[in-house]
This record gives sequence, structure tokens and C-alpha cells, in this order.
Amino acid sequence: MEQPQGFKVLGNEHKVLCLKKAIYGLKQATHTWWHELDQSLKALSFNRLYANAGIFVTKHADGTMVIILAYVDDIILTGPNATQVVSKKKLFMDKWECRDLGECREFLRMRIEYRGGKTYLDQVPYLEKILKCFGMADAKAAQTPLPTTYKPEPFDGTATAALQSQYQLVIGSLLYLMLRTHPDLAFGVTQMAKFTHNPSEEHLLKTRHILHYLASTCKYALVYDGRSDAGLYTYCDSSYGDDRSDADHRCRSMQGYYFPLRMPVLNGTLRCRP
Repeated sequence: MEQPQGFKVLGNEHKVLCLKKAIYGLKQATHTWWHELDQSLKALSFNRLYANAGIFVTKHADGTMVIILAYVDDIILTGPNATQVVSKKKLFMDKWECRDLGECREFLRMRIEYRGGKTYLDQVPYLEKILKCFGMADAKAAQTPLPTTYKPEPFDGTATAALQSQYQLVIGSLLYLMLRTHPDLAFGVTQMAKFTHNPSEEHLLKTRHILHYLASTCKYALVYDGRSDAGLYTYCDSSYGDDRSDADHRCRSMQGYYFPLRMPVLNGTLRCRP
């Protein structure tokens, strides 16, 4: 890196510094922190999941697990055995300087509530902010994310820079909701996200239809019943040959899956200082 102002070496101002530690803001910082976190959790008998680099799991002799969810320096420790969770939390805090925030109530703009043995996840404050931002706070309700007969088609013209920017802003906001607490948006949002590089006014109108749907489902939440040991459910739906949105206009089938998981959970949250 360049020598920072106030720390330049006289006579060698043209030289650069070789870092021995990562600094926030640099490209290397994230990789360095993740490598350090991975190694330290391995020392605590945690193994990182192959499918998700931010989830670490350790399994005890009695078959119970403690799970760590890490998003940069926001950490959740969870598991069915409170004693094991507290024990692992203490070992983690002995390694890293952390603030123990207690029972998890909010994570990445997701609000978490516990009522009657059930866990509720929602993004109501963020969703209300999005609706207000796009002037849809008092929008009329829609029953489905997209009109039931709507088949999106590519735009043959050229979108203006203003239209493209507005469209991408709406799609980005919807993706943030979809990937966390609104799986019901998955089909509609991913269909409309295909046109972010060249949207039409009709495409923008249909994304606003999704906002109409959100205005009517603003208070919805994902519910996990801790009193039930029903386990993992799988739902599947498909369409046969009705997707013609690609450039070649060939008929393509689409298939989607939804996997809700029901399990009892005890939560603890940490915020670390890497």
C-alpha cells in the first residue's frame, strides 16, 4: 500500500509498504479474516460446511450439535442444548474480543421473535422502508407476486439509463427480501431479474406489481415450530415448456423447490472485532 499521510519515510516517499496484517477496506481483508476464523473454529472442533462457507458445525457424543453462523463479524451460536452453546460461546470469546448480545433478536435486518414455542422471522421494518421509498406504502393489494397469465418477454428496444437504474434498484431490493424471509417471491423476482440489463416500462410495471403483493403481505413471517419434530419438508412445482424469455424463444420448462425446516432452536448472538 502507499505510505499513509503522516507516516511517510523521509527520502523514501516513493516506496510502498508491505502489509503484515490485513486492514479493513482492502480486498485481501475478507479472505484473511475468513481464513483466520476457519482455523480458529477448527481448533474448537468446528467444521465448515461444504455447501455454505459461513456455517460451522460441531457434533457432540450424544448426537447434539452446536452451529455457528458467521457473516463477517456478526456471529450466531445456536443448538438444542443450552449448556453446550454457552460452553462453546465462552471458548469463542476467549479467542476473540466480542460483545455478547444475548438472545438473538435481529440479524442482517431480519427480526427474530419467540412466541409460544415458535420462532418468527420477518423483515417488516425493512419492507416498510422499501415500500415507502418506491411510493407504494398505501398501494392496493395484489393476490400474487405476478399476474397469473403474465409471460415476460425480452425488450426489443433500448432502455434509458434512468429506467435501467430504477429497475435495478427495485430488483435489488426484492432480491434482498427474497433470499431471507420471502421465498414466496422467488419465482416472480428471478423471472423479472432476467431483464435488468435492458428492461422495458412493462417490466418495471410488473416489478411494481410485486410491490403491490408485498404491501398486502407486509406482516407475513417465516414460522418455525420448536414444539414439532416434523423435520424437513420438501415442496416442488413445475411448468412445462411455457418459458420463452430467452433470446432464441425456445420453449423451456422450469422447476422449483422449497425446503422448510422445523426444529427446536436456542440462540445466542456475538459481534466480533477481527
